[in-house]
Formats: sequence, structure tokens, C-alpha cells
Amino acid sequence: MPRFFFDIHDGDDIRDDAGHDLPDLKAVRAEAQRALAGMIATTPLGTNAIQIRVDVRDESGKRVVTASLLAVIEDAP
Repeated sequence: MPRFFFDIHDGDDIRDDAGHDLPDLKAVRAEAQRALAGMIATTPLGTNAIQIRVDVRDESGKRVVTASLLAVIEDAP
């Protein structure tokens, strides 16, 4: 099973050196979506803007998926 590496960019750059064994790109996209959901769920309450990106690399180091999330919370005028 191929190994994929999920690098996180959320103001800090965190390189994944361990990776995850996943069967195909459909599973990679699903895992990237779960990762984004988990990160936004742990964002401190009261944060007005959140920008997160996950770059997924294959075993050769080639980027195969990029997933990003931008959430802005504003008071209504």
C-alpha cells in the first residue's frame, strides 16, 4: 500500500515524516478533509480567522493533493 505524507501549514509549517498508508487518492482526499476538520475543531474559541492548508506528498515527494480551508467569523453590520 502506498505511503502519503500530510504537511500542515497553519501559520507554522509542520512536515510529516511518518506518513500514512492509504490505498488510493480517494482515501488521501478523505484523510485530508478529516485533518482539516480536526484542526478547525481544535482552534481556540474567539478566533476570527482561520487559514489552514494540507499538502499531501507521495513516496517520491511529489505533491498529489492540496486541501485548504479558510474560515472568517465576523459580526453582522
